[in-house]
Amino acid sequence: MKTGLRQALSAAAAICLSASVFAQDDGDAGSVLMNEWADPAVCNLENATPVSFTQLASGDGTATGACVVVDGYQMDRALFAGLRDARSRRAASAERLRGNRVGLYADWTKVGNPPSEPERVTVVGEAGRCETQWPEALMVMGYCHYTGGPILIVSEIYQAGSF
Repeated sequence: MKTGLRQALSAAAAICLSASVFAQDDGDAGSVLMNEWADPAVCNLENATPVSFTQLASGDGTATGACVVVDGYQMDRALFAGLRDARSRRAASAERLRGNRVGLYADWTKVGNPPSEPERVTVVGEAGRCETQWPEALMVMGYCHYTGGPILIVSEIYQAGSF
């Protein structure tokens, strides 16, 4: 088995716990981070602070580390304020949409697979930024692998009208 594939499988198989956030990596400093998600027992709809999409997407840092709830349109592993942006070509990584989207990290087996068409959702999670969330990671997969900016470490996702 090739070394790179072995490392990727090792990273995907290991899960570490840190505070209210779960990270899936190989457990070593300087490792490859595969995914991360927040614990719904700690950060949930009952205790999350509502924030506007504009505030969260601005990346001004005021919400960083907080358990927040925000509405938007989910397309793949990103959240957008409007349907038009969510339907844009390369919406999750296009530079022109920087500041108009928020990346999502979640345990997709628990919150449901990311939609292939935009869906109106309410998302609960811990606010963060690609540039500062994992300072010791050698490589980060998912949304932050392709772009930067604000992210939500998701604990819960609700379809519009489902709560």
